[in-house]
Amino acid sequence: MSNDLLYRLRVLLGRERFDGELDEELAYHLEREAEKHRRAGVPEAEAMRRARLSFGGAEQVRQQVRDGRGVRLVDDVLRDMRFALRQLRRSPVYTLTALVTLALAIGATITMVSIVRTVLLAPLPYPQQDRLVGVAFTQPGQPANDEQTGATADFLIEHARSFAATAVYADTTSGANLAVGNDNAQGALQVAVQAVDHNFFPTLGVAPVVGRNFTADEDRAIGPKAIILSYGLWQKMFGGDRGVVDRVVHLNGESFVIAGVMPESMAFGSDDPRSLSAVADVWQPLKLDEKNPGYPGKNYNMIARLRDGVTVAQAQEEVATLDKPLYQRFPYLKAWLTVSKELPVFIVWPLRQVMVSNVRSSIVTLTAAVVAVLLVACLNLAGLNAARASRRQKEIALRSALGASRGAVVRLLLAESFLLAMCGSALGIAASAPMLRMLLASSPVPILRAGASMAATAWLTPLLVFAVTLVCGLAPSWIVLRRNTAANLKTGHSVGASAADGRMSKLLLVSQTAIAVVLLSAASLLLAVFLRLRATPSGVQPEHLTVAQVNLKGSGYASTLATTQFIEKVLGRLEREPGVKHVAAINGLLLDRGLNIAIPPTGKEQRLYIVELRLVTPGYFAAVGTPLLAGRDIADTDKAGGPTAVVVSEAFARKLWPGRSAIGEHIDALRDKVVGPPVVVGVVGDARSHSLAEPPALLIYEAFQQQPDTTMKSLNGWFRTSFAIRSAADVDMAASVEAAIREADAGIPISRYTTMQAIIDHSLARPKFFSSLVTAFAGFALVLTVIGLFGLLSYQVSERTREIGVRIALGATRARILGFVLRRGLLLTMVGLVVGTGASLMLPRLLRSLLDSSMYTAGAGASAVSWSTATALAAACGTMVVAAVLASYFPARRASAIEPLEALRME
Repeated sequence: MSNDLLYRLRVLLGRERFDGELDEELAYHLEREAEKHRRAGVPEAEAMRRARLSFGGAEQVRQQVRDGRGVRLVDDVLRDMRFALRQLRRSPVYTLTALVTLALAIGATITMVSIVRTVLLAPLPYPQQDRLVGVAFTQPGQPANDEQTGATADFLIEHARSFAATAVYADTTSGANLAVGNDNAQGALQVAVQAVDHNFFPTLGVAPVVGRNFTADEDRAIGPKAIILSYGLWQKMFGGDRGVVDRVVHLNGESFVIAGVMPESMAFGSDDPRSLSAVADVWQPLKLDEKNPGYPGKNYNMIARLRDGVTVAQAQEEVATLDKPLYQRFPYLKAWLTVSKELPVFIVWPLRQVMVSNVRSSIVTLTAAVVAVLLVACLNLAGLNAARASRRQKEIALRSALGASRGAVVRLLLAESFLLAMCGSALGIAASAPMLRMLLASSPVPILRAGASMAATAWLTPLLVFAVTLVCGLAPSWIVLRRNTAANLKTGHSVGASAADGRMSKLLLVSQTAIAVVLLSAASLLLAVFLRLRATPSGVQPEHLTVAQVNLKGSGYASTLATTQFIEKVLGRLEREPGVKHVAAINGLLLDRGLNIAIPPTGKEQRLYIVELRLVTPGYFAAVGTPLLAGRDIADTDKAGGPTAVVVSEAFARKLWPGRSAIGEHIDALRDKVVGPPVVVGVVGDARSHSLAEPPALLIYEAFQQQPDTTMKSLNGWFRTSFAIRSAADVDMAASVEAAIREADAGIPISRYTTMQAIIDHSLARPKFFSSLVTAFAGFALVLTVIGLFGLLSYQVSERTREIGVRIALGATRARILGFVLRRGLLLTMVGLVVGTGASLMLPRLLRSLLDSSMYTAGAGASAVSWSTATALAAACGTMVVAAVLASYFPARRASAIEPLEALRME
């Protein structure tokens, strides 16, 4: 077997030598046969003629010998490839169009498949990653997550037996001020910190490259203070010094010991868009304790490692038995009802499913759009190839008459598609690398590990070549093979494509149109949602509004007095800056992160009210441009010890006191044991707390000065304090802000300096990204469809030139010919519109899931998408009709300009 393969390989590589030897052997045998005749007295010329007759055709003998070598098929394929290459060189416009189309479509497909494989399919970088799970306390039907309250997490740790190890960690990363050296007032660097318990890294199976893990003692409420550095921060801040272990640093002004350094592959963080960073720079002990202010809320996450022999289904069965005992122990949890009135339950998911749940819809949607574009490109080329094949009917008929088999004809036609697919795939591979870099650079979605090598998708290239070759080559092959050879040879002139050929071309075009309509509908829907969100009032006036944020954490800012003194110093300095009209402070900036609290149900309500609490200084509403609708603003007279004065949003007032004034009302659910319930002193306009896709938040504004120390310490630990600076014009206040903060406390760095408009734009980054990308895909598909329609009508006009000439000669007006061709194009478009619109009706549900997973909607994503569906479909259909009219007009005008005499003289 191996010798036979080696022989065939030698024949292929040494074809000229073997053919030369064959010619010499044929000449030798011919000469010997002629010599016999010469000896019999036959003249030279007659002897050679008789030798040739007795020997047979030399070319047939050569072919028989080549067949015996076993490489005829390869020879035929190579010959077909050379012929196909010559054909493509004769049509440079078609070839260039096909290559560019395939390169872009295949490049985009390879890029998205690379992301899918890396993000959704590749295993997690942890030992026995299939044993890792996320455990959630959540409502049934929610996407995979691992959310927990402090109480439910402790309950699971105490009772669950399916897990070999469990770990709890904070749900987001937060900012902190890290300083190295004895002087913690200078050179502080803001870092992203994530709190994890001492079992977190052992549960994942990750060990520090330097130092040790947290101890159980360090994870207790009053235990020693320690941190673990990320590999990147270790290199950046300490130059990779392995002696950092046990070194003392200052985090938020407090002394911490560096316990260790995690490996470079450790990229576990938070995909919450409100987090400071998707990947933590520093990890610190969680110190989970029921005395923590955030203990009752869903401020934690839980992961676990299954015991050997335990499956995910078995673990789910066990935790499901813990739901009833949980509610018996913590009856207040029964108030956690959703709109569907379902209580949260324990659910176990594979950890990989949890980690990609927030990006799965995004990636699947984009991948589907890319595959649709690739399909449109293939259908477009199939249509063009079908038209080219129809023009080659006589050539193919002649080949068949001379003995070419159907297989040989199909191979010849597929050779052209194969060359285009090969070259298009090569160009697509080259284009996929910059496409991937551009996508990752512009994507606001945390595709943390999507920058894998493109070699990971090398298996896809031959598959794409095979698929593109079949799709682009089978249609013209079917058209050619079904034609009658004798009829084609008898045809004296071109009479146009047959009805069956026309049906094939029309089917391809209708399919393109339908897919393009689906993409246009998706793009229109996403664009409509984005434009609606951008037009949604945020509750503040972003013009000339600058925001500076700081982290006031640690023991230095554990009291209300220290916090308010710092704020007053900064405000006092900024108020004196030229051009500043208003300046104020807030803890928990809108469209950022802030405190939400639950108000028990009242009256007939069965669900908790989720209320957003914000601390502000006097003049905040004037500074940010939120209108005061009734009552008064927070004032300097609202001091500690007096009745708590609150300003509420209009939505909050309507919710709790519908049909009457909220001024003077008390919020009994927030009653303080000393000063009593808060009193509403003002009502302001609505605002969005997390994103523009949510309904107006139920907001309560209180004064900094009226907060107890415990509340202030917790709020400072969780959220940044923001300074809102309203200036007369857009001026750079960075230097002034930095000087004011340094003057108040030199150890506090600026966490973020930006404009309010930039914050609003950031909250819309994901909808904008998806709408832009899908619009680009839809535009590409639309262009291809227009090219296909233009090409089909142009081909039909050229094939029916004689018929059109006869129609004009018999009295048909040029306007009628123009309308005749236009109607054909629009009819095909309308069929595609009907099919595409029907398929587009499934889009709202898909895009609703995409919106819910890409930004905080508080359940309002459905209304945003539903509101835009009819408008989006109308816009998509209108765009396609306009494009079809333009694509049909030029062939129609060309048909109407045909001169009858010239048309009748053709062929």
